[in-house]
Amino acid sequence: MNDNFNRVMFKEQAKNVLRHNYWIPFLVCFVASIFGVFGSGGGGSAGGGGGSAGESMSENSSGSEMEWQLILMIIAIALIVSLVLFAIGMAFTCFLTNPVLVGMNRYFMKNRKMDDSSNFGDLFSVFRKNQYMNTVKTMVLYRIKIFLWSLLFIIPGIIKSYEYYFVPYIMAENPNIDSKRAFEISKYMTDGHKFDIWVVGFSFIGWSLLGVLCCCVGTYFLLPYMQATYAEMYAERREYAIRTGFTSNYELSGF
Repeated sequence: MNDNFNRVMFKEQAKNVLRHNYWIPFLVCFVASIFGVFGSGGGGSAGGGGGSAGESMSENSSGSEMEWQLILMIIAIALIVSLVLFAIGMAFTCFLTNPVLVGMNRYFMKNRKMDDSSNFGDLFSVFRKNQYMNTVKTMVLYRIKIFLWSLLFIIPGIIKSYEYYFVPYIMAENPNIDSKRAFEISKYMTDGHKFDIWVVGFSFIGWSLLGVLCCCVGTYFLLPYMQATYAEMYAERREYAIRTGFTSNYELSGF
């Protein structure tokens, strides 16, 4: 395959970008993390009394029935609370986390120009009326597709997560693109490079472990470097897809 997928080059270019501007990307990643982008016996007393054996058995039976009713009530309440929390979590992911993820990708793609065209507001740029709903729809499909494939013994879900890896970047570049087309372009971009993309992420493992050892605080300082590297990776894949004619500058009009 005639392309320029070079992990070392991506990381070097990312370093050059961050030498020009580091603290705003750091703030963007920190705020994005707040929106979840980087992420997931009882006792009783024995009473004395002069009741008959029949009365005692009746009381025990009634007490057991009340205990079971209480247990079932607690289980029902727990299930309802769990469902409510799950629904809130899903709504938060769909309507806040996903758009912020796309906005973060847009920021890092603009920031690589090193001409100060990017700004912190890009993180929330998807919340514009003419961009929001299509982005939400596509990103919900993105999550559902990966989840459903993950039900097939996990491995297919992992493969699909890399096949659809660039969907959030494509939405960042063209929020109005058709959902089906976004998945097609991402599939083309990642064809033959799913393992390479995994290697790029794995190459940060040493820094990630060091960040965890530093009370996890160090991880926040690593995030801009990682996101800048992924932006360089998307830029190369994007250029390849345009050069080979699978897409065009009309469909992916730049940042």
